[in-house]
Amino acid sequence: MSAPDPRKDPRYRPFRVAAYGLYIAVVSVFCLAIIISVTRSVAAMTPEKKPSAEQVLSYRECLDAADSLWKQLESERETLVRTSPARKVDQEWMRFRTAWLHQFRDREAQCALQSRDRAGLKDVFRRLEAVQDLYNIHAVQYAGEVGGEVDALHAAFATARKNPAAGWQPQQQQR
Repeated sequence: MSAPDPRKDPRYRPFRVAAYGLYIAVVSVFCLAIIISVTRSVAAMTPEKKPSAEQVLSYRECLDAADSLWKQLESERETLVRTSPARKVDQEWMRFRTAWLHQFRDREAQCALQSRDRAGLKDVFRRLEAVQDLYNIHAVQYAGEVGGEVDALHAAFATARKNPAAGWQPQQQQR
């Protein structure tokens, strides 16, 4: 018969149980804190839909508002590739997105999109939100996958331009 395992000494069983219990409690509290933090963050970045406003905008005003939101969204998307450092694009986008979504929800509420005669507007707003979601994915992917390489390329250009063989430099002209 083999000798009993010294690590399983019955005298230490209450201490092992207490250590496992403490470990599970600490891990549970840590996980709960992360879940609460992520939930609050998502809630803060994604405003809820608002009930219809008392003052409803005309069909034309709603269409113009949607077009204005689209132009803001497209303009900000275009600046994604010009933001430096490129790794920070997703953070800048999230700031813009939160403000933009608040405007979007306000216009959505002012346009009474649940009305049957505004089905076309409802489709415009639905597609506008879908495009914003896709742009959100694009910003995160650009920052994570492409951003580092773009930043490295900009640094390489800056280093290469310092070489005297590169010729005229704008900084030398101003002296």
